[in-house]
Amino acid sequence: MKLVCPLCNGLYKIDFNCSSCDFTMEDKGPLVNLMDDYSPYLLDEITHLVDGVNRNKCVHTYQCQNCGFKQNYSIERKEV
Repeated sequence: MKLVCPLCNGLYKIDFNCSSCDFTMEDKGPLVNLMDDYSPYLLDEITHLVDGVNRNKCVHTYQCQNCGFKQNYSIERKEV
């Protein structure tokens, strides 16, 4: 079985509220995709090494639609 991020693969959506203003935050994608122009094209095997977290998690950046506050969340990868 392969571990995949449910958010990256559109399996489901996770919502978080802003800790500053309690407004709904928007998923801006995996942290590694925001590092440079080429990072979205890297293989998962490479990006697992870059984000600095456990291989079983994918770090997503969320941004508040109201105040602009950004926060990273570790999302558990699921077996497919």
